[in-house]
Amino acid sequence: MLYRPFSDSRLSLSNLGFGCMRFPCLDKDPARIDVGKAHEMLEYAFAQGVTLFDTAYPYHRGKSEEVLGAFLDKERREQVLVQDKLPIWMVKKPADFDRLLDEQLARLHTNYIDVYLVHALNQRFWTIAQKHDVFRFLERAKQDGRIRYAGFSFHDAYPLFAEIVDAFAWDSCLIHLNYMDQDYQAGTKGLYYAAQKGLSVMIMEPLRGGRLAQHIPADVSQVWHNAQRPWSPAEYALRWLWNFPEVTCVLSGMSTLDQVKENIKIASNVEADGLTSEDLAVLDHARTVYKQHIKVGCTQCGYCDDCPQHVAIKDIFELYNDVFMYDSLANSRNGYRFLCKQKRDASLCVSCGECEDKCPQHISIIKWLQEAHRLLAPDTQGDR
Repeated sequence: MLYRPFSDSRLSLSNLGFGCMRFPCLDKDPARIDVGKAHEMLEYAFAQGVTLFDTAYPYHRGKSEEVLGAFLDKERREQVLVQDKLPIWMVKKPADFDRLLDEQLARLHTNYIDVYLVHALNQRFWTIAQKHDVFRFLERAKQDGRIRYAGFSFHDAYPLFAEIVDAFAWDSCLIHLNYMDQDYQAGTKGLYYAAQKGLSVMIMEPLRGGRLAQHIPADVSQVWHNAQRPWSPAEYALRWLWNFPEVTCVLSGMSTLDQVKENIKIASNVEADGLTSEDLAVLDHARTVYKQHIKVGCTQCGYCDDCPQHVAIKDIFELYNDVFMYDSLANSRNGYRFLCKQKRDASLCVSCGECEDKCPQHISIIKWLQEAHRLLAPDTQGDR
């Protein structure tokens, strides 16, 4: 295994971090983790030199922390870094910070968490964090030894990312990044900015939830087939990230032992700045071919975010495009079901046209929202 320096120069992280959010489950129930298989995967990763294990309060409906904690006996615990996350949306008053952290420590069977992230910061959650002074809590938790390093994970646009980076003496951050999403959310711009500010930057969604490794469209498969390297689509995607010296660690939510073995093999043989111009050209070509499958040319600029009916326009278009780019109809329908529960789905559109007046790409938003709803809505379940 190869390693990269963490925020504290005395520490280093393995190239690959184990994301404990996609453990194998019994009867497809996310709350019923197959503990035997999960521990087998964790044991293999530990034995091969993986040093970062990442979990969060809601993963597997609260069971991920417990499974990881049961695996990390005293000897293992002292050899790895545990990364966990504060569910900021559950904070109603400052006392909730301590209550939640103490609950997580109990689940993990430990008295400290190495890296503690404020989870999934967007504008709404950032407002909650500031309102209840999360900074004071993090400093106090560091002082009393319950956490060693403080950071945040992020799910919003770059301007907010830069604001959050500048707001506190963070040790690290966790951002969504892969070769298809260079300008999505924080993007490569955020990667460079955070690293310049001294934060260790960890990466989530390196394979876009597996979409860049499975169900590859035929024309994209041809790109990989014609390439000189004998690398799988997953290896190309992971190597693209590790090519950045600014990347400290890439997290992968692995579901099988074979995935663990494959990712560790790649992580053990890759250095920063190791891709050739030909390698990067292959990735650029794959990206171009993928984008030819896009149905709605939404650039995620956010000009439509203030929809009077609170329709999640750009999120809906992302789910819709994913169906055709990554053959992910089931995943997109699950995502749309969540938007329906939030009352942010396309059925709420009243065709007022405000979004179309603001759209720099001049997209026929109303028409495409109707089409997306027809395909994705639980009550219609239209077919392509």
